[in-house]
Amino acid sequence: MSLLTVHRQADSCHLGLKGASATQWLATHGVIAPTAPNSWSGALPGPGEVEPLIVARLGASELFLQEAAGGHTLERLSQALRNSPTGVYPVLREDTALVLAGDGVHDVLAQVCNIDFGAMSPESRVIVMTLMIGVAVLVAPQVAADERYYRIWCDPSYGPYLGASLGAVVVDCGGVCTGVSA
Repeated sequence: MSLLTVHRQADSCHLGLKGASATQWLATHGVIAPTAPNSWSGALPGPGEVEPLIVARLGASELFLQEAAGGHTLERLSQALRNSPTGVYPVLREDTALVLAGDGVHDVLAQVCNIDFGAMSPESRVIVMTLMIGVAVLVAPQVAADERYYRIWCDPSYGPYLGASLGAVVVDCGGVCTGVSA
């Protein structure tokens, strides 16, 4: 059994890309994007661990990348984008990043979202675009050490509201919040 938690990943960096050549451009820089829309690729750290790099394909030609602070891949890619590669366009991404994990995680999700995440296989590496407590979010179901957890991203202007509201539900369900107000 693991304690139900929600915490904010304040130490992560983000990059967005669009364009017909975005995936090929990433590949030339050593980053492989998933081939299917609404999916992600990257390492599978545990819920309390830092992921090296997550690459999410949000559509045919839109990508979202997250890397832990201290990583160098997004910095290197941002520098290369200054050369204005053909068919690749940067998209401003300053998302608030949250992680929801522990026993009771699906009870919390049932209260804040209309998607049955418990029925999804985390191994499918799907990215879900949905509403959570009225806020547009990206959700990546993940699993490590037989524990399911969820990475959640939203626009930073809604981050404090989403964090506080999600945190309140977590606390109501017997969990704890780290880095978010409940």
